[in-house]
Amino acid sequence: MRRLVYLGIALCLTGCGPPVAAVGPSAAQGTLRPTATAAPFASSPSGDQEAVLGPGGMTLRQEIGAVMMVGFEGALTPGVLGDWRQHQFGGLTLLPINQNAKDPAAIRQLIQSVRGVMAHPVLTATDQEGGTVCFQETRVPCMAGARQVGSQGPAAVQSEMTSMSRDLKALGFDINFAPVATIWDGVAPDLRERSYGQNPQTVAQDVSGAIAGIHAAGMYAAAQQFPGDQARDVIPFQAAIAAGADFVMVGPATPFQRLRAQLGYRGVIISDDLAEDAGSPEVPPATVAVRFLVDGGDMVLVSHDIAVADATYDAIHAAVLNGSYSRAQLDGSVQRLLSLGLRFMP
Repeated sequence: MRRLVYLGIALCLTGCGPPVAAVGPSAAQGTLRPTATAAPFASSPSGDQEAVLGPGGMTLRQEIGAVMMVGFEGALTPGVLGDWRQHQFGGLTLLPINQNAKDPAAIRQLIQSVRGVMAHPVLTATDQEGGTVCFQETRVPCMAGARQVGSQGPAAVQSEMTSMSRDLKALGFDINFAPVATIWDGVAPDLRERSYGQNPQTVAQDVSGAIAGIHAAGMYAAAQQFPGDQARDVIPFQAAIAAGADFVMVGPATPFQRLRAQLGYRGVIISDDLAEDAGSPEVPPATVAVRFLVDGGDMVLVSHDIAVADATYDAIHAAVLNGSYSRAQLDGSVQRLLSLGLRFMP
């Protein structure tokens, strides 16, 4: 009943309130919530797009904000908060590298402040895998990494991930960007500790346990990073999908169409940080973001720079108006986000 009340409030705000973004999250295997029927877009002149309503009665600008997850460097200033109020980004990501807050109380207050300017429940994410990937300022105990705990089996993986995620949930986080579902190739140093191993079946079992643990803590899980063309890596992602992964994270330049076409994934496809994959000044993050969405992605991640987020927002808006990114496709991504419902939202 509480979920339905919150969802009703969110949809009322998007349909009746001022032009601010409204999104609830999208569940990988979730049932679609009833939403307002969107008008057909194919025959609408670009100038009419602003007036056309999409899922949940959202305007174009509301939908654009909804498909963006944004982080920023430093403390939450009035300027950043004002930017958030204006663009109504659908997701907030807090990472230790951004040095947003120094202790649990400050982290909790930051999340509450951002939520205070939102017209809808905003998804708040961080990354606590254990081992070398932990958010020390949260004071959430950093347990063993995937390599160590994976050798103890999926039950141990589930227990550990539940413990860490439950503490993150208490601070106000909704998404743990975990688990890593990539198989270690025996070479890549950054994956040695973060992968559950080199055997596809073993990794698949541990990934399933990790997702079950995150869900048990009341958080959404995001399996990362989809490999694109490494056949044996597909096995753990198949397991992640079967376990109900709410998000799958991919590199913006990764060919990820197989996620839907071959693996049948129906949840949210989110990019890794755009700035890390832009590659050169000639290919700015905003361009990478539009390409990712056109290729079938659902949510773009801008982890560190609010100015880059603003430019990305503008680029997506321009792409819809000029027809290079169809409103119908944007609509589909927003619907997947809405499909998450309020299952793990406060």
